Amino acid sequence: MIAFSVYRGHVWHGRSAPTRHQFSYRHAWLALTLLPGQPEPASLRLAPGVVWQRRRHGPRDGSPLLPWLTARLAASGVRDIARVELHTLPSLFGYVFNPVSFYLVFDAAATLRAVWVEVSNTFGQHHDYCLHHPDHRAIGRHDLLSTGKALQVSPFFQVEGSYRFRFLRAADGRFAVRIEYRRDDEHNDFVATQQGTPVPYSPARLWQLLLATGLLSVAVWLRIHWQALRLWRKKVPFFGKDGHAASSVSPGELS
Repeated sequence: MIAFSVYRGHVWHGRSAPTRHQFSYRHAWLALTLLPGQPEPASLRLAPGVVWQRRRHGPRDGSPLLPWLTARLAASGVRDIARVELHTLPSLFGYVFNPVSFYLVFDAAATLRAVWVEVSNTFGQHHDYCLHHPDHRAIGRHDLLSTGKALQVSPFFQVEGSYRFRFLRAADGRFAVRIEYRRDDEHNDFVATQQGTPVPYSPARLWQLLLATGLLSVAVWLRIHWQALRLWRKKVPFFGKDGHAASSVSPGELS
């Protein structure tokens, strides 16, 4: 059986342009360990109604993730892969919306060498980012990894500028990521953080955690739309899925 951990923590989002807006909420997620040569299940039942499904990641056709990921990492020069840790959300009664999933890539010395970032938006679009140092050295907790923005995520920002990522994966399991979005070289327009620690797992405990965090995927979808409505009421300019300006938006246009 594939190894996994359940994480409990919180998420914080804050923007400074064109108006200040921030929020935070409790969060929970799943971390699965992918090992070379280890069979990957097509799905993993965690509790009644709570299932992780392989077909929702990578090529999204149900095929094994690690061979697919290894080939793409090799194309970017990342080849020493001993373990991959996928931080993501499971589905709840068949539904899941994963705004972002992180594949942490470790070498034989258990050193973080790369991170594959899988991003989805409410328009049903996806894009992946491969993050590593140009010389493929180890990624430290204070290191910033940059990449250009290539997908419309928030409909209140256009597809322009760049992201800067900072990761922590401690020996005791603690996980943290900070994402900075900027349209120029000096100012952060938006910052998001996610951090948490693994907690003891049982199906009953998992459901307690789901209830405490607002039922995960359902809550994520609802919170995205609620915060979008708040931004719209603040008259923040709205851009459609192609990054074009729109004078108004209805709730149905956000999904």
